[in-house]
Amino acid sequence: MMQSLSEQADLFYYLFQCILCLLSLLVITIGLPGQLLPGLAALGVWLLGWGGEDTDLPAVSQEVWYLLGGAALAELVEFVSGWFGGQSVGATRQGSVGAMLGGFVGGILGNLILPIIGGIFGILGGTFFGAYLAEKRALEQQQRDSGSSSDDQQKAMKVGMASLIGRILGLMAKLAFTLVCLFYFIGQLIF
Repeated sequence: MMQSLSEQADLFYYLFQCILCLLSLLVITIGLPGQLLPGLAALGVWLLGWGGEDTDLPAVSQEVWYLLGGAALAELVEFVSGWFGGQSVGATRQGSVGAMLGGFVGGILGNLILPIIGGIFGILGGTFFGAYLAEKRALEQQQRDSGSSSDDQQKAMKVGMASLIGRILGLMAKLAFTLVCLFYFIGQLIF
């Protein structure tokens, strides 16, 4: 049986979105915000009004905002997860900021040093070392100010590890969001 042009356009759209979700998974693993790809594609379709005569453009606009909003939320969760990881073990403000900045700088340097796969290692390593170094420095400063002695090394290591675990959980949130999008688009293809 012959399908209408708008049915074929829907099929193409959802197939394209499935491919973008798979590409997004790859992009996320190299340290970039790949979860934005399906939302940006849906935004382009919505702005161009592409979708055929039978397409409900308000429904498409709702899909666009869900995809972009979810992607932005996943990125925010990934960005601040290192902060909250460090805070869970009593990090100073400097240690938490160090985790966030270290992950950002580590992602850039990782991609520059080792393109494709260096980003993820840079983000994770940068989060750990940023939290560790900033926390160690803050604890040494507190020690000098108060004149007491404590085990800065162990506390800073604990903050670094907790920040790293938090960042890993944040990356998993981005991957989970992208997988939910993929399964949604596969469902739209099948049903």
